[in-house]
Amino acid sequence: MIYTVTENILLRESERDDLWKAVKRAIQHNTRFILCTHLDPDADGIGSELALSTALAQMGKRAVILNPDSLPPILQFMDPEGLIRGFDSMRLEDSRRLLEEAEVIFFLDSGVWNRLQPMTEEIAARAGKLLCIDHHPTDKLLTKGSVVDERASSTGELIYELLAELGHPLDERIAYWLYCAIVKDTGSFRFENTNPKVFKLASELTRYGVAPYEVYDQLFERNSISGVLCLGRVLDTLRFAYDNRLAYIYLTKQMLEETGSSMEETDNFINVIRSIDPVQACFFFRELGNNKIKISFRSKTKEIDINLLAEKFGGGGHKRASGALVEGNFEEVIDKVVAAAAECFN
Repeated sequence: MIYTVTENILLRESERDDLWKAVKRAIQHNTRFILCTHLDPDADGIGSELALSTALAQMGKRAVILNPDSLPPILQFMDPEGLIRGFDSMRLEDSRRLLEEAEVIFFLDSGVWNRLQPMTEEIAARAGKLLCIDHHPTDKLLTKGSVVDERASSTGELIYELLAELGHPLDERIAYWLYCAIVKDTGSFRFENTNPKVFKLASELTRYGVAPYEVYDQLFERNSISGVLCLGRVLDTLRFAYDNRLAYIYLTKQMLEETGSSMEETDNFINVIRSIDPVQACFFFRELGNNKIKISFRSKTKEIDINLLAEKFGGGGHKRASGALVEGNFEEVIDKVVAAAAECFN
């Protein structure tokens, strides 16, 4: 389903011509922009904001990328020029100055306030400037004029469509960032959101010199020795429930410190247990410190909408892949989430 808002009415497919109306107007009539993506960014959010900010700069506009947290080392290859700034590493007065100067704030690859932590309050105070561009399912938009198309494979696909609507040409850099975004969110064209349109778009982007094997290598085949050792420790925690239809693993801060690994290197660990038969859903619990636990949810079957479970714990995402950030005792949170998963198998 496609959503946008005019006078708080959700638009239907027949009204798609108006989908980009507010976003296009914002770009055409303003010159100073802030772009941000969600906390703990991925290649879709990063690629989308780099592509859009570069296009805006080519139009003669000022576009600054200001994310809740700094770019993780595993994705630094996407930003060799250091275009991305982290709210967590800047002085508050400098961040506020940038936000005040901006006429429009684009929030990409999410539409949930808590995914902007720790800059949620600063952005919410300027909600009149905010427009979201996202592909995650939602029943409520943050701001009037935002665009959400849950049928899109990625936010990168939506940025491609936006640039086409604006008549703005692609170049080698923009094509590269959009390809990274699409490849990441389709699992290198393995996930359910891969369709003929996605293949056609990927083919178009490779015409600008994108080398698919290089992108795949950077996104999926960069593991350090410490990361592999950490994976071994995490797999030792593997547990099953509900007649082996649920598998879950966990990572403690102590395990991370003892192996010398980084949190970013553990992002793909959940895909290892996702491949187990007869597992239909899997969870990955990561202890972040300060009583916070990051949970990754995955589903292997259409019958289990894992997003519904993630929402119960303040998270969200897609039917097959979602996440949540929870506060509480580590072991108690694990027990609570596993117990709540009973509804997925009834």
